[in-house]
Amino acid sequence: MTLSLSQSSVSRVALLMAVAALAACSDDPPPAGNDAGVDANVLVDGGADAGGDASTAQSIAAIASANPDFSMLVAAATRASLVTLLDSPGNYTVFAPTNAAFTASGITMEMINTMPTAQLTGILSYHALDSVVPSTAITAGPVDTLSTFSIILGTTGGVTINGGNSVAGGANVVTADIAASNGIIHVIDRVLMPPTVADLARYAGLTSLHDAVVAAALDDELSATGPFTVFAPTNAAFAELSAVPTGEALVNVLLYHVVSGSVASSAVPAKAASLSMNQYGDPLTLLFNTASGVSINGSVNVVIADVHATNGIVHVVDEVLLPMNVVDAATAAGLTGLLGAVTAASEISAGVSVADALGAQAPYTVFAPTNAAFTAIESTLSTLTADQVRDVLLYHVLDTTAFPAPVLAADLPATVTDLQTLLGPDASFDPTVTPPTIDGAQIVTTDIIVTNGVVHVVGSVLLPPS
Repeated sequence: MTLSLSQSSVSRVALLMAVAALAACSDDPPPAGNDAGVDANVLVDGGADAGGDASTAQSIAAIASANPDFSMLVAAATRASLVTLLDSPGNYTVFAPTNAAFTASGITMEMINTMPTAQLTGILSYHALDSVVPSTAITAGPVDTLSTFSIILGTTGGVTINGGNSVAGGANVVTADIAASNGIIHVIDRVLMPPTVADLARYAGLTSLHDAVVAAALDDELSATGPFTVFAPTNAAFAELSAVPTGEALVNVLLYHVVSGSVASSAVPAKAASLSMNQYGDPLTLLFNTASGVSINGSVNVVIADVHATNGIVHVVDEVLLPMNVVDAATAAGLTGLLGAVTAASEISAGVSVADALGAQAPYTVFAPTNAAFTAIESTLSTLTADQVRDVLLYHVLDTTAFPAPVLAADLPATVTDLQTLLGPDASFDPTVTPPTIDGAQIVTTDIIVTNGVVHVVGSVLLPPS
């Protein structure tokens, strides 16, 4: 199921991510106030009254050209070859910055005349929507512009864009609903700049995430070329943590929310490598389920999808993603048969359960059977003692002395080899068949990389030799 920004998910933004408030703070916010140089009650020459009939109105381009307050916008649109588009029949919404808005944003005529036309086109197309949206129909939340990048709309205290004047890069609508023959104009008091994924966190009011990114010194990294896919937790998600990590732990947690490449909600894979690494230098895995929307690691839900930035894409999630160990990964993957066996097994040593051991810091390489694999030998398992169940589980884990680092798929032997297990007896690995097998069990999924090792999913339960 693909989550749509422009349909049902948009209506939930205000509740889920406090977009309506859009009160994210910046290190150097622009001055507040509606100083765009256009009185909110003054009609732009050539347009119909606010909310009036567009049938007698001129085009968007003609309205802007007729008003000297838009001379900088018209000059920019002329250099960007957008005047013809905005003079043609269509259905557009344009957030139009005045000359004062350009000045407030630090943009001069010299900059307009010397800026690369592709960059100028990108900036101006970021101010337009490919549909007519009067102010009364604006819903708080993200929407894609003609540039394909998203703006964040707010409706508290008037219409705001990207956080309004309280956020660096944001703007307020100071005159709304100027009807044109090919759409509608909303006058704004700042120039909007296409956002990076880091900018979108600020624009969307995700202050907890923004503050964490700044504290971890990752803001420059997330403003780089990328592209990145960021799973951005809401403020409420951070509030649910018993404590926000600090130092290197915070860096690891935040990078666990980032995947290389721009991955739309409709194209998420079953698993992906995050930018966070475990202590062995391996990228930690995220597990995805798309049976109903998009969920991550078994419990974290994407609540707002496909918010587009210049260097990637943002999906808003309802929990903070925490790096998983072996047991967490089994839970996230829904390996209930394995988890049931772990619960039924006797302790490895006094006070140390199998779950405790697999949650500890060690270079574990685990071959985890599917639920169907456990079902297939249910009658056999029912006859085993707790000690025997424990031994079966230990036979699925490679000996940590013989293998002092997690054995990823690329590190598995290239020839038929016996691999020493924690139980003691070796298991036979055969890479000459497809897929490879261990003790005859097919390896169906490889490289679920966790904080304390790696999990490979197998299609059969491995039974140790008698």
